Amino acid sequence: MTKQQILQHINAQYKAQQARDDHDFESRLEVALKDSQFKDLFEKQRTASLNKIKNNNKETLDEYKKASQKLLKYIEENNFDLEKHHKCPICKDTGFVDGKYCDCKKKLLVSLLKKESNLPTFGTATFNTTDFSKLDVPQSKKMDGIAKDCNKWAKALDNASKRIVLLYGGVGVGKSTIAFCTANEAIENGYSVFYTTAYDFTTMILDKQFNRLLDEEKYIDMLNADLLIIDDLGTEHSNSLVVEQLFAIIDSRINENKKTMICSNLSMEQFHERYGERSTSRLTSSSFAYAPKNYISGKDLRKLKC
Repeated sequence: MTKQQILQHINAQYKAQQARDDHDFESRLEVALKDSQFKDLFEKQRTASLNKIKNNNKETLDEYKKASQKLLKYIEENNFDLEKHHKCPICKDTGFVDGKYCDCKKKLLVSLLKKESNLPTFGTATFNTTDFSKLDVPQSKKMDGIAKDCNKWAKALDNASKRIVLLYGGVGVGKSTIAFCTANEAIENGYSVFYTTAYDFTTMILDKQFNRLLDEEKYIDMLNADLLIIDDLGTEHSNSLVVEQLFAIIDSRINENKKTMICSNLSMEQFHERYGERSTSRLTSSSFAYAPKNYISGKDLRKLKC
């Protein structure tokens, strides 16, 4: 689902919950109305309320207060449960508090964004749980600086002037870990993310081109995500069609102010040779990309963990 579809789905859930709240209350009220004395007091309070609205004066206000007090006293004496119950008492199942998303709605949104992100099960790293400065590797300081930049970037993607982050360097130096942290931070801040390996990315491109794409919705999610992450670019089978479509997608996302993160083991020279001048220019332009300073060299973290 796209972010818009996710929000529509969530809003429908809240409307359904409000309907259940109303039905639950009306059911308990219906039972209470079988008590003749309660029904009489209820009708008098309702009539007094209508009179107060129609004739807003001291007499009708006093009448309403008196009728309300009698009704409330009878409810308390007979232990009638006539409060409207809500799944979330904070927002009363509206999803909003003071015009902003309630925590319950934020949690639901984050949960669905993660589900639709296509992140691998092991892509759980976050900036809060990963301290790059304490890694016992030569690239720890470099990674820590990049991670801090990416953390700020992920918190406010829609306002970020940089639309592309290119992380490139040796095998296993931590590029994917920073990408996972960035993805999870973006999701926590309410942005849609789509993660894909270069192989899956090019497979979707080719399948779409030759009308054999089985999951059109997944392809649309990739194009529309607030943040698209392409991992291991340079390991996929490449041809002129793939190169052309890569450029087209990156260029389109730049123009639409959508953000893209690319991780690659290629050097800048290799990248230029493989993908051409246009794509390289888009990914390294200082106008809208973080790139040259994001080259990471050092030890293979995977080997250190073994």
